[in-house]
Amino acid sequence: MSKPVIDFYFDFISPYSYLAATRLDAFSQQHHVDFQWLPVNLPKLIKWSGNTPPATIKNKAIYCLRDSKRWATVLDVPFTMIKPGSFDSRPAMRCALAMQDEERRRFCKAVFNSIWSGVVDPKQSDWLQQVVALHDLPHSWLSGLADQSEQEAQLNALTEQALHAGAFGVPTFYLHHGRGRPEMFFGVDHMDFLARACGSL
Repeated sequence: MSKPVIDFYFDFISPYSYLAATRLDAFSQQHHVDFQWLPVNLPKLIKWSGNTPPATIKNKAIYCLRDSKRWATVLDVPFTMIKPGSFDSRPAMRCALAMQDEERRRFCKAVFNSIWSGVVDPKQSDWLQQVVALHDLPHSWLSGLADQSEQEAQLNALTEQALHAGAFGVPTFYLHHGRGRPEMFFGVDHMDFLARACGSL
């Protein structure tokens, strides 16, 4: 019998996506589910959904910084805040879209861990090459940097897919449980509700 599938929509520019990503391996083993890693263009998703970026609201930006640090402490993971809008995550997401399944998961984890731990500065021009070298990944995994058109179209399509499914930000999860429309859960703080839903399958 196949495992239930959970769509995980994310963007590397999102600190909460990083925090959620650190929980996925343990979550998958505990609840016997598979995650499908699906990158989206967060700025576009926010704009298309009519949402407002947290960084544009002073009090919300301050809260998000404190909250992210609090979550990192609870999850016991390294965390260094990256200034919103200071780097372009699309090259990394195009690379991820050129991969499938385990390769994509491994690459995405390496990117998240490298930049949000502060080990790699994503504002540097060769930051993706640094990630690949740091984690001893195949250099061929950067093929998405050369052939951009197909992956860029796919990234936009996934962003539209997330929007039409009801997403307005990331991380967003959709649990496919075989009972009609997939169930949506938004944010690292709702992964406990996601766990409850998995337990009822």
